[in-house]
Amino acid sequence: MTEQLKEKIQLLPRSPGVYKFLDENGELLYIGKATNLHSRVSSYFSSDISDRPRIIQMIPFVHGLDFTQTDNEIEALILESALIKKYLPKYNSDLKDDKSYAWLYITTKDEYPTVKIIRTLNKSEYNRGLLFGPYPSGRPIRRVFNYIRKIYPFCTSKDPTKPCFYSRIGLCPGPDVTKEEYRSNIDGIIRFLKGNNRGHIRELEKQMAEYSENQEFEKAADLRDKIEDLKYLGSEIKFTYFSTEQEYIKERDTRSKVETDKIRDTLGMKKLERIECYDISNIQGKLSYGSMVVSINGVPQSHLYRVFKIKSLNTPNDPEMLKEALERRLKHIGNDTDESLVQKPDMILIDGGKTQLSTVREVIPSDIFILGITKGRKYRRKGGKLKDEFWIITGEGSQQVQIPKSTSLSLLRDEAHRFALLHHRKLRKFVQKKSVLDEIKGVGEVTRRKLIKTFGSLDGLKSATLEDIDKVVKNSTTSSNIVKRLRETSSN
Repeated sequence: MTEQLKEKIQLLPRSPGVYKFLDENGELLYIGKATNLHSRVSSYFSSDISDRPRIIQMIPFVHGLDFTQTDNEIEALILESALIKKYLPKYNSDLKDDKSYAWLYITTKDEYPTVKIIRTLNKSEYNRGLLFGPYPSGRPIRRVFNYIRKIYPFCTSKDPTKPCFYSRIGLCPGPDVTKEEYRSNIDGIIRFLKGNNRGHIRELEKQMAEYSENQEFEKAADLRDKIEDLKYLGSEIKFTYFSTEQEYIKERDTRSKVETDKIRDTLGMKKLERIECYDISNIQGKLSYGSMVVSINGVPQSHLYRVFKIKSLNTPNDPEMLKEALERRLKHIGNDTDESLVQKPDMILIDGGKTQLSTVREVIPSDIFILGITKGRKYRRKGGKLKDEFWIITGEGSQQVQIPKSTSLSLLRDEAHRFALLHHRKLRKFVQKKSVLDEIKGVGEVTRRKLIKTFGSLDGLKSATLEDIDKVVKNSTTSSNIVKRLRETSSN
């Protein structure tokens, strides 16, 4: 793997999306989906993929990487399917032919609408109904289909005015139902599939807990699957069946811009385009880094990210470290050729609250808005994540402020934290390599480089035999010193 590819993988967000592997000429090799882009793509180069021979053949040809973030797993599934069908990548074996993911389709424009499981659909049909899904296999969608039919019976026969087998077992309303009553059932299904089923899901969860308590584990597992299916289908989808990747990206960017404009109006700002977020990573004040991540109109711009090595402190003091990073960053506004530093931010977002804000306000110009973000003490809902809280500076100090739909700001804070940890981890590895090898008698700069180049890392060197090391060092005494010292560090 090239260093450039390794860096791209490290910078991948831990969010849903679609990834593309490219060869050295930029040609598409493979398209995949992920609920966590960073974890999924990393697995190709670090995990055992022996059960996927086609992928093993591909890995040596991977030189480039591209990705598109999505709002949820379902959108990633839809986008992956559309892209595979469009580009037919060499190493994708699924979804190239007429087969596709399974959807639930409701024919809302029909006199007596019905619900179907489909895999293909033309545009005129799409405009006459609603789609829910997709599912990568038929089993879970069949579970949902059968389940909602028990709650809201509907007709699947060509002539709803005649009795059928399903009306006798309660899965069809039968010929005596009025159009209004039938339509009410269909509306109930639509609401249910759109996610208006929390009360129902809570009842299922209670029932599942009772089954588990009574050691009726098969029944509990069946309910668990139903709950997961219903939650999955309730995800909000902003990517249509016939949308292109470019249309999806454009629409997603538009939503980010709308959210940013709402934040701007709430805070009474005249302009809010460029937001910079800062975070600090260190170990007891040592090896300290400040990270700067940037979003434009709510969309992260990874090519503008920067890190600042903290020079003035070697004891834990995040507020003062933030202050140093900001001082050094802000002096470049307007007089630097680096595009990541020359432009003035409209807002600086600090990972911290009152203490951090009161410290950094001294170095931030008055025409740049300062906002703090902290993990709150209240949950969004029982069992959910802590709700983020936001802080602004006022004439009386700092106070909390309510931000509408603060998803983009929270994600930017998470991105700053991840970016700081990434570079902090690199520094720790570098220092570890240097300190351990440089203290071994007989190992100089040239020998150290040869060892790292041959064995790839300090861990690789620890796994090497004395004979392997001696082939590089060509000095038995030095080789023995290396093995002895590495064993000592492994046992500590």
